[in-house]
Amino acid sequence: MAIRKHWIRFVFQISRLYLQKKNDQTILTTLSYNKISLIRDKKFTDHMNTYSGEMIGKITFPKNGRAIDLTCGSGYVTGLITERFTGEIIGVDLSIEMLKIAQEKLGEKCRFVCCDALGFLKSQPSESADIITCAWGLGYLKPSLVFKEVLRVLKPGGQVAIIDDSLFSLYEVVFSGFSTLAEYPASLNNVMNARWLSSKRSLIRKMRRCGLHIISSWKGKDIYFAKDEKDAIDFLLKTGSTSGFRFCIDPCYAEIIKQRFGEIFKKSYATKEGLPITHRFIAAIAKKPKESIHQV
Repeated sequence: MAIRKHWIRFVFQISRLYLQKKNDQTILTTLSYNKISLIRDKKFTDHMNTYSGEMIGKITFPKNGRAIDLTCGSGYVTGLITERFTGEIIGVDLSIEMLKIAQEKLGEKCRFVCCDALGFLKSQPSESADIITCAWGLGYLKPSLVFKEVLRVLKPGGQVAIIDDSLFSLYEVVFSGFSTLAEYPASLNNVMNARWLSSKRSLIRKMRRCGLHIISSWKGKDIYFAKDEKDAIDFLLKTGSTSGFRFCIDPCYAEIIKQRFGEIFKKSYATKEGLPITHRFIAAIAKKPKESIHQV
């Protein structure tokens, strides 16, 4: 039996919560990653590591110097950097639990700092880094401000590498989620402020506007076929794909929201292979021109 959707109430609830600014997206995201720290590698990193590796493979590393891996999480990309780079390597993330795992894996090869990426960049001296990377975390930051600081912190000729989900990465999941919440508008007690970029072109444009020179750019997608609704929800929650979302729902509604989301997602998108969860990503490598004019 169809359940009535209250779109006007849903939009009003989103607007009200957004204006209240009850919780910062960074806090919600950090809480989520702390919660899934022990299982995210198996669920997400192992699933998407090929694309992270492709990004690292496109970077021209100097023989020595200083590298910064922003939103490093459990250190997968940081570890790839240690295999190609001799020098100081710093991993930066806000999730202390993810950093504990990174430290256990990489030991003394790297230094890890628990800090938000933009705040860390602002604390760094100008022209002090040869390489800056950010894998699967730009959408949780403020891209334009990050690129402005990246340009300042990079040495002339230094490179920055970005890979991240696009704004439309999980649009099937997002549409099913909105359809579910429209049935229970009162279940929403917080909202996320999405900053994911819409396309490869928008990523390139923002980097260029900040004075970075594009070396390479690409896009792609990866599809995980969940065997059923439970598997789909498990994947979304444990990979961080819906990080912060669990803290936007009133716990009293948690189970009914999961159930209805699964039903709507299956009805709308089920295929012979299963329920498709599609990560659509964008990526770029850029460098700081050797003669760069920027504001300190």
